Amino acid sequence: MNRVMMVLGACVLSATTVAAEAPKVDPRAGEPVGERIYLWPKGKVPDMEEHQYNEPFIEWFIPSNKTTDAVMILSCGGGYNRCAWTPEGNGSGLFKDWLLEKGLTVVRLHYRTGRSKKKAYFTAAWQDAQRAVRLVRGGAAKHGVSPDKIGFYGFSAAAHQALLMAVSSETKKYEGIDEIDNLPCNINWVVACFPAYVLRNPKYPKPNDEFKFEGTIPPVFLMHGDADHHTPMASIRMYEKLHAMKVPVEMHILATRGHDLWSKAEPGTPAAEWKEMIWRWLVQMKFCTAK
Repeated sequence: MNRVMMVLGACVLSATTVAAEAPKVDPRAGEPVGERIYLWPKGKVPDMEEHQYNEPFIEWFIPSNKTTDAVMILSCGGGYNRCAWTPEGNGSGLFKDWLLEKGLTVVRLHYRTGRSKKKAYFTAAWQDAQRAVRLVRGGAAKHGVSPDKIGFYGFSAAAHQALLMAVSSETKKYEGIDEIDNLPCNINWVVACFPAYVLRNPKYPKPNDEFKFEGTIPPVFLMHGDADHHTPMASIRMYEKLHAMKVPVEMHILATRGHDLWSKAEPGTPAAEWKEMIWRWLVQMKFCTAK
């Protein structure tokens, strides 16, 4: 029996070593621009699957004219099949630059893709998000931000991820691996733009079962286009539930806008002013200072 266990242990160690020596890097990750920190120690990625990119990370960006000790994690959609960050992306790289000009510290989250297959399809992304928040909280003092002013922004699939972080913060998605995992992974606000996968179908009366509505739920900002193929009822149902729980929540449903509601938005329309709408809310909620 002991010999069998030793052999099995050696096989596990060998597999871990191979995984650690053979990183599968997402080509969409790009070269580091800020301070890049990988989420997991080598060989410690939980529930890793063969088809997935195995080097998720966060990347810190510090403004030159910091106006607040808050920090916002930016996560990008892509159906959980890809992490759609691009330097020129309206909801990713350009939004990061815009927030930095406002004086807000930004952390980019690049989570594992493609979709988990052995567990719920969003499992790896949820695990990565929990770990990312803990790393940001652990690195707050070093980067001159407050561990109690951590926001989370996402669009499409990443808005689903963001809402999980807001309303299911006590659901443990992986076993702790080091002292960082002793830190809480709750967030202090969430911005969810056109969230996908919230409802089983447009007529379903409540959000899906992964949304637990547990613990202390932070303020939430919701934005959706009323012509989105991922129905705006997702945001409406989330609003109804949060409002009933007396959670501070703001929602904007924009007429005639589809998924990726800011794409080709005409100047002067609400869809073209989505960044300003988010910023005004952050100022109203006293996470940021008007600039």
